[in-house]
Amino acid sequence: MKPETLNHYGQRLEPVLHWLARNPDADPDLYRLADLACLSPYHFHRVYRALMGETVNATVQRIRMHRAAVALGNPEASLRDVALRAGYESDAAFNRAFGTAFGIPPGRYRAARSRPFDPKELGMYPIKIETLPGVTLAALAHRGSYQEIGPQFARVFMLAATRGIARPESVGYGIYLDDPAQVPEHELRSMAGVPVAPDAELGDELLRFEIPAGRCAVLTYTGPYNEMDKPYSWMFSQWLPTSGHEPANFPMFEMYMNDPRTTPPAQLQTCICMLLK
Repeated sequence: MKPETLNHYGQRLEPVLHWLARNPDADPDLYRLADLACLSPYHFHRVYRALMGETVNATVQRIRMHRAAVALGNPEASLRDVALRAGYESDAAFNRAFGTAFGIPPGRYRAARSRPFDPKELGMYPIKIETLPGVTLAALAHRGSYQEIGPQFARVFMLAATRGIARPESVGYGIYLDDPAQVPEHELRSMAGVPVAPDAELGDELLRFEIPAGRCAVLTYTGPYNEMDKPYSWMFSQWLPTSGHEPANFPMFEMYMNDPRTTPPAQLQTCICMLLK
């Protein structure tokens, strides 16, 4: 597509992504989504797949499976309720779908998640001190649970790519400004971003955010996004007090090294970054 055509269709899909993020429990209706995008129902799915790199159903499935994995961390949530909220009337169908996504059935996943974390398990998370270059991000703000920021990444990648200021295969960045152990969930502030040129024209919706160059502690974590509380706990309780380093006055940020649309959750690789003084 020509750049102006990409931008045009990107604007058309904006309300669709908003609706999908706000209605994860609803089944995506072709005619409703096509109407939101001002597109013909005959062509909507092709346009969505061309711009987003996956089908609408695949987007909804990823959101629901991520939510299910988060819910399984709550011992008070029954497996039946988790399955129903993910859109599955049959426990067997939910077990198969969850097992396909996460590699193990939901019951075993819950048992593994409920095992107490021992922060003294050194060597679990490799950390390197690196000098990182400064990065300019085109970003979208998110307020609320960090576990619900995913749809903002879909939006920021789509907007930046259709405006020709970022490549679809770029590394995603998450900026997390608050400590979820101290700040109420509904007040948590974060940003989903994608690298762009320093002089890129962002347009109205996107925000410019600068990550300065500097020395950085980079923890490499492999696994589902919803389990990153463990490497954070280890980094602050075990590594930092004995490292001889001090954090700079800058929020934690994450770099997502592979594509969650095509990578199983157990193989997702994230660099958790702490700028140092």
